[in-house]
Amino acid sequence: MDETTSSAGCRRLAAQAPRTATQTRVLRRVAAALACAVAALGLAACGSGLGGSQPASAGPAGGNASGGSLGTVSIGKAVDTIGFTTVDVAMAKGYLAKEGIKATSTLLSGSSTAFAALQSGSVNFVTASSTALIAAKAKGLPLEAVASLDYGVSLQLLVADKWSKAHGLAPGQPLNTVMNKLVGAKLGVLSTTDLTYDHYLEQQAGVDQGKFTYVKIGSQSAALAAIKFGEIDAFLLSPPSTYYAQSQGGATITASLHQVPELANMAYDILVVDSNWAKSHAAEVKAVATAMAMADDTMRTDPQSVLEVEKEHYPTMSQSVLLSSLKAVTFAPDGRFTADQWSKALSEYKDTTKADVSGVDVSDSRGVWTNQYLPKSGQ
Repeated sequence: MDETTSSAGCRRLAAQAPRTATQTRVLRRVAAALACAVAALGLAACGSGLGGSQPASAGPAGGNASGGSLGTVSIGKAVDTIGFTTVDVAMAKGYLAKEGIKATSTLLSGSSTAFAALQSGSVNFVTASSTALIAAKAKGLPLEAVASLDYGVSLQLLVADKWSKAHGLAPGQPLNTVMNKLVGAKLGVLSTTDLTYDHYLEQQAGVDQGKFTYVKIGSQSAALAAIKFGEIDAFLLSPPSTYYAQSQGGATITASLHQVPELANMAYDILVVDSNWAKSHAAEVKAVATAMAMADDTMRTDPQSVLEVEKEHYPTMSQSVLLSSLKAVTFAPDGRFTADQWSKALSEYKDTTKADVSGVDVSDSRGVWTNQYLPKSGQ
């Protein structure tokens, strides 16, 4: 694999998104744990989002079912995507407060940092991807998914218009055609998840990985700078950043991984806890998982009703961009997983990475995922 580091254009735009004080405190506290996690999990994902702002808390905590307050929890986001704004909706709509929870939220620098933060106790919950969790479980980390945020890989392929024009690329072409026409391109890589799906698409198209250059980039903002200045030709990214980039001109959403049947129904964005912490804080886990499920259902059935929340989080983005982004994601009914979704996620991860996952059991409640903290469907 040829990895290079994006330069001038990336640094210019990345500099415009300084870390918040909360991010800085959390990152300092997990520095020691991160060294181990990075070694275990590999490439870290992106940190700053496109215009994303961080809610400070969920507001005054209300009572749970028994009328008592469960106190404050901290939730870290591995990256800033529309799927992870389930956290923001649960805060703004009062779902966490209803369950007796006050919450703070912070944006971390990818799944490696997020999982290290969980293990160090710097955060209590993390939003991440199913494949990142599988990679962590393969290394023996005691982490578990307790709620589904959305399913089906929502990543979209953004290609520079200059490259598309030169190589005859256009939206709607089969993915195999797209990947063959990208041979020789510089592909931006923001996260472990992105790289996994780059390789998946290459394998499906029968194209050797060595025919691409992989450019490691630190943030979504830097990736857009890189494509603008010609430092990369394409990259995989989640909504709303893809729709926002397309609206700015110079690049076009050429394909979506939702086009692939095997990827359209697999477990994807998830809420993760440290398994040991969950055992001693079952009430808090149940409360937060329930609130996320309520947010899921609102975003799935009435996306228009959360546009104000999304606009507050992404102030630079138009409502049309945000609505398109919400509709591109398949939010999980009642926040629940299915065994088939996890079986598909494990199969995709194993086929793509060739990693040894013999010790990873994705059966229900065997340490990778569980629905036990969620209300039964319809409740």
